[in-house]
This record gives sequence, C-alpha cells and structure tokens, in this order.
Amino acid sequence: MSEPWRGAESWGDSEAESSDDAALIDAVRQGDTAAYGVLYERHLGVARRAAGALVTSRSERDDLVAESFTKVLRIIRAGRGPTDCFRPYLLTTIRNSLINWRQQDSVLSLVASVPEAPPADGRADPVDIRMHADVAAAAFARLPERWRQVLWYTEIEGRTPAQVAPLLGLTPNSVAALAYRAREGLRRAYLDEHLPEVAGRGCRLAVDQLAAFVRGTLTERRTRGIAAHLERCAGCRDIAGELRGLNEQLPH
Repeated sequence: MSEPWRGAESWGDSEAESSDDAALIDAVRQGDTAAYGVLYERHLGVARRAAGALVTSRSERDDLVAESFTKVLRIIRAGRGPTDCFRPYLLTTIRNSLINWRQQDSVLSLVASVPEAPPADGRADPVDIRMHADVAAAAFARLPERWRQVLWYTEIEGRTPAQVAPLLGLTPNSVAALAYRAREGLRRAYLDEHLPEVAGRGCRLAVDQLAAFVRGTLTERRTRGIAAHLERCAGCRDIAGELRGLNEQLPH
C-alpha cells in the first residue's frame, strides 16, 4: 500500500497541502523520518523567507531555520505539536526561537560581549554568539532567584533602583547594592560554567573556587590556600591561567 505523502511535493493548492501535511505529521509520529524530509522540503522556502525578514545575515537565518525545524521534529515525535497545519506552527516556532535567542543575548550582555578573534571579514560568527549566549543563560539560571529578579529588572528592563524597590520590598539603596552583588555573582557563575571536571579532592576543592579566586573575591586566607595549591599543581595552574584570560575580557 503506497503512503499518501509520496510525491506530495507537487501539490500546489493550500487545502490539499494542509490535508497531506496531516498524513505526513502522523507518519512522523509513527517514526517515519522520510515523511519529515518531505515536510522540510515543502516548507523550507517559506521558512527561509520568514527567518530572513527577522535577522540580518544569511548564516543567522540558516541557524534559525535549522533550529526551528529541529524543535518541531522533537515536539511531533513527543506526540505534541501540530496535527495538520504544519506551516503556521513552524513559523510560530521560528518567531519564538528568535525571541529566545534575544533573551539569551540580553543575559549575555550582563556578563560581557565576550570578544573572540573575528573572522577575516570582521563579522561575528553567529554560532559563537549562540554558544556564548547559551553559557551566559546557564550561568544566569544558577543564580539565586532574588539576584535573577534584580538583574532582570535593572539590566534587561532598564528600570532604576527607585522603580525596582517597591517590586522587591527594598529601599533604592538596597536594590543598588543587591544589583551589584548579583552582577558579580553572574560573572563568577559565567566563569564557573567554563571549568572542567577534575580528579582528586584537593584539585576539586581548588577548581571550585577558581572563579572567585581570579575575580579577587575570596578571603585572604582562602586566596593564599588556592595560590599554594596552584604552585604545586600544574594542571590546576593551567586551568587558572585560562580562566584569568577569560576574566580579563569581562567588564570590571
């Protein structure tokens, strides 16, 4: 028995296309990856045009389209998502993916726009930007809720301490102090996200404190202890050197 979507690429009218999309979506839910390939080819052109209207570079457009198709596939396989109208669902996913990117970029700006060696043409690599944004978002998620709140209000929404004070039940001066601690905490969390797993209890204890060490926020006694460990341990010394380099790129 032939599958109803074979040769469906030639269907032109939207009602027939929507009906055939339903068969393709159902097939994807049953595990037929070829069916999703047909959906991909059918809606790729529209997806590219929609994404191209939202972003400025071709590479970012292609990243946005690829991520959105992947998300929709994952959702369909999980038994959720569209049942027939694939295209509207895909276009909504493209829009929501971009919103998520922008939110991550806003979080990234709290840490720093971490500079990398630019490509020869001087343009930033969208993949690099996404990677930094993902790390910054992970660091932001690790913060205490109170810190996340004050950073969101003051740094992303741009509210003043006086405007934030009644929202958090604090005085404006307390909001300013909390925001200062939260920004420092975010930078340490960002550095923590770059730390590798190490073996040995002594090394783990040292590496766990390296972010605070390179930021200069440890007590004098702990600073001496970490410095002594780094003198003895070449591996941890290398990690500390890499972290110092990253820290130098952060705003102070």
